[in-house]
Amino acid sequence: MDLTISAISALVRETLTQPKAAAERLLAMNVPDDARWLGFVLVVVLSVLLGQASVLVMGEGAFGGGLAMMAMFQTTVLLAMVVAVQGIGRACGGVGRFPDTLLLIAWLQFVMLVFQVLQIISLVLIPPLFGLIAVLALVVFLYVLSHFILALHGFTSALKVGVGIIFSVFGIAMVLAILLAMLGIAPEAA
Repeated sequence: MDLTISAISALVRETLTQPKAAAERLLAMNVPDDARWLGFVLVVVLSVLLGQASVLVMGEGAFGGGLAMMAMFQTTVLLAMVVAVQGIGRACGGVGRFPDTLLLIAWLQFVMLVFQVLQIISLVLIPPLFGLIAVLALVVFLYVLSHFILALHGFTSALKVGVGIIFSVFGIAMVLAILLAMLGIAPEAA
């Protein structure tokens, strides 16, 4: 496995332009499970550090719960995403394995760090671009995730996968909202 900057840059470019091929290339690398978990932890740490940097650049002070709380939150969100992609994909007839799902989600999060860096730069140089970059990042995220799931689970339609992602997100959000309401946890009034 080539971990040079040029090889990583080429894989990032391929992920953005041909995500299904990039996913197939990643899966063909047969990365050991320990390295997959290490990559997952690494992207969590980088996400937390970049998230903290963007909060500081916006001048809003540090994340309320501190870096450890932010890291636990980021880990929980990413692991929930891995479990959801794996579980929902398998329930819909997919053939993906958990270690492969972990690898692809960790790589996707790494690629999304590029957009986090662009957002931080825009906050410093051209603040109005921040929102545009956020929207672009969301579109790229959904596009790449759809194709990654396509390659992971052996599905044939990226459009159907994309629609499945959107419905899954809304479904999970509704279930979480109901559970939180049942537990008496509600957002604070402004």
